[in-house]
Amino acid sequence: MRAQSLTTRVLRGTVFATLVTALAGAATAALLARGLWQAHERRALLDLAAGLAQAVEREGAEEGTTPESAAVEALRESVTSGHRAEVWRGQILIAASLAGPSIGAPGAAPSAAQGAWLIVTRPLRGGLLLVVASPREKGEEAFRVFGWSLLLSAPVCVVVAVLIGRLVGRRVTRPLLDFRDRIGAARPFDPLPPAAPSEVLEVAELEASFRRLWDRLQETVARELEFAANASHELRTPLTRIRLHAERARGALGALPGAAPSEELRGLVEEIDRLVRLVDSLLVLSRDSAAGIPAGEVVNVSDLVALASRRVFAVAPLPEIEAPDEALVRGDEALLGIAVENLLDNARKFSLPGRPPRVTVSEEGPSVRVTVTSPGARIAGDLGDRLFERFYRGPEARASHAGHGLGLPLARHVARLHGGDVRPLSAPDEDARFELTLPAWRSL
Repeated sequence: MRAQSLTTRVLRGTVFATLVTALAGAATAALLARGLWQAHERRALLDLAAGLAQAVEREGAEEGTTPESAAVEALRESVTSGHRAEVWRGQILIAASLAGPSIGAPGAAPSAAQGAWLIVTRPLRGGLLLVVASPREKGEEAFRVFGWSLLLSAPVCVVVAVLIGRLVGRRVTRPLLDFRDRIGAARPFDPLPPAAPSEVLEVAELEASFRRLWDRLQETVARELEFAANASHELRTPLTRIRLHAERARGALGALPGAAPSEELRGLVEEIDRLVRLVDSLLVLSRDSAAGIPAGEVVNVSDLVALASRRVFAVAPLPEIEAPDEALVRGDEALLGIAVENLLDNARKFSLPGRPPRVTVSEEGPSVRVTVTSPGARIAGDLGDRLFERFYRGPEARASHAGHGLGLPLARHVARLHGGDVRPLSAPDEDARFELTLPAWRSL
């Protein structure tokens, strides 16, 4: 599901609410207008019917005038512009104010003609019934004009809603965006910048909750880092003493006449060295890669590769190295040396005998790249990412090589501490190839 900004959501909600309100307002206003018009017309018809009834009474007051004649005379002399008046006796039409189709006898079955009129009735003397009506179409036309005018105003309302929605959305989300920017600018586990005064209660509560969480994380990480540093120091000291005792025992045993140095003691020294390297690796891995290296020296990666090659391949043929005189980066030379040595040691272990690894150092744009190729080695398609999991060792490594599964993860971690990365480049049917990328440094 694609995430949307709060401003977009506020804008869409405002437009939707405005559109629904405009349509509902148009419908409601039309219905209210119709009801008000009908009430007004009914009052007007009642007044007209009362006036006509009085006129019929006056005409009937003359001597010798029948109720029918009085009704005819009253309707002929009365002004009923825009309305129709009829006088009925049962189902017989006695008189009508205007020429045209009759409304219909009162009490008869409703017809389409009667549905087109708003009708009011009033009894007269002599058993007559006065019917006064107003055509509904006169009001319906006004309703249609009124309703369409409101409906056509909806686009204008939507445009206004978009403008207002953008303004409101930006004002509503500005405290959140400011909070996001301040959090994004903070270095990991450094104290947060001071909180900006916010008029939005929810944002202030969110920032207060986040600050409390940040403080707890700082305390937790500080304890973890302190524990890692203390554990590393406490482990290194006895390991160093054990190695020293083993070396002395080897020297004393070798000094005896006819005695050869013990292979067990030599293996013990190698295992101690492995444990020391493991402790150092764990200490480096405990660093937060997002924090980076706050300060460092200028390091020539070409020289670093040459020195690391001589250490890693001390008892084996040196790799083929192709490197410029200078490829400069900035960082911690000791940590960068660990990354390069781990890549070279990985190539030494898995290259076929008689085929030395190839190392290429190049500077491409803003990056310095160290590419290490292991002839004869292969990386299966599903192992590319797993090789960088801590303590993971592939089937071939578990079967034929000692180790802890920290070489490649440590190399990648050191690279990321320096703003770079380590990644595999080879296809499953090609020689295994890993590339270390670091930001290049150029003197001003």
